[in-house]
Amino acid sequence: MSVLKTLKLGKATPTAPPNDAKGRARAKVLAHLEQQKALLLAHLEGRSLEVTRPVYRSNDAGERVRVMQPVHVRRDWFTDGAGVVHFMIRYGAKALPLDKAGNTAVEVGQLDMLPSAIDTLLAAVAAGELDAQLTTAAQERGRAFKRRSATPKAV
Repeated sequence: MSVLKTLKLGKATPTAPPNDAKGRARAKVLAHLEQQKALLLAHLEGRSLEVTRPVYRSNDAGERVRVMQPVHVRRDWFTDGAGVVHFMIRYGAKALPLDKAGNTAVEVGQLDMLPSAIDTLLAAVAAGELDAQLTTAAQERGRAFKRRSATPKAV
């Protein structure tokens, strides 16, 4: 009996990240909302959320090595003067407008009601309800990082 016959074989392939700008923006916001939910759960449990990202640094021998660097996760909820909790979705550093009137925050009320509000926002983003706002925000962010035309410097 062959060794390969003992394994269960299939034609599965890994899922590729979205190629279009709208899909990338949606995936980015979904990941951000999941991170906010994890940050909120850690906050409610009284612990800190430890998030890391890979960076390259030079070690003592002068070689470039990959190390994990801690990242500060900025929370997207705040309490107003009346004690009401609000939540906003950020795309980059800017708050994402949630409707045509330009409202950027969701009034939640109490902090313990925030996980259900984040779940609702996750469902809305996954369903494509914020695609127009995401497309606009992605274009504005892209313009901020667009390369300037090469102009010769005066010597």
